[in-house]
Amino acid sequence: MKFKTDGLVIKSNNVGENDRAVVILTRDKGLISAFVSGGRSIKGKNSAATALITYSSFEITKKNDTYRITDSEVHKSFFSFSNDIVKFSLAQYICELCLSIVPYETEGESEDFLRLGLNALHFIEKGQLNLSIIKAVVELRMMVIAGLMPDLTACRVCECEDSFPFLLDLTGGEILCERCKALGEHKGEFVRLDKSTLFAMRHIAYCDFNKIFSFSLPESSASYLSFVTEKYLLAQTDKRFKTLEFLHSL
Repeated sequence: MKFKTDGLVIKSNNVGENDRAVVILTRDKGLISAFVSGGRSIKGKNSAATALITYSSFEITKKNDTYRITDSEVHKSFFSFSNDIVKFSLAQYICELCLSIVPYETEGESEDFLRLGLNALHFIEKGQLNLSIIKAVVELRMMVIAGLMPDLTACRVCECEDSFPFLLDLTGGEILCERCKALGEHKGEFVRLDKSTLFAMRHIAYCDFNKIFSFSLPESSASYLSFVTEKYLLAQTDKRFKTLEFLHSL
């Protein structure tokens, strides 16, 4: 079987002296693991298009359970910021999130993940948006796409919408006002949401895709937003991300 698709290379491993194995976040087939003959060779026709964090079109042949890239063309390479360790580490974290959350070989369920990743990489490259905001948008919106969207509309007990601050139940994915939290016995891990943080999270979770990066926050507020979305993602996925740990070490 032969087919064409486009996607972002989110993982690349060397195989032998000249070959390469990659994982591609495709537009229409989820994640695909594929083999690239001559992928490590400078003269290899598929070398550039299968480099890490490169968005390309691919012609792929499937035989039994093995995918092989037979032809490709680069659309966009994001290696322009590879000499900036913070930006590159954030890009690698985004790739690791996709590897952990996006399903393999599914029909029509990955376009939003790809759009989110490409938009995030674009803003990282341009340097026009706070990196903490980019990280937060990716973390929370990825949870939304994966079906793990928190309910941020109102307190789950009294249904008030503007009694700040609220408390986010990281495992339950709902919010409580401080009064209801104090009056009841609510188990779980909670994190505090001030007004700017909750409004930003509502924007990321509920707004049209084309507008998810269209907001700004002061540096301290952006950092706290990133802290909250990270805590929520980690609680929902119950995973450790090596790239995130490295990002925090910088």
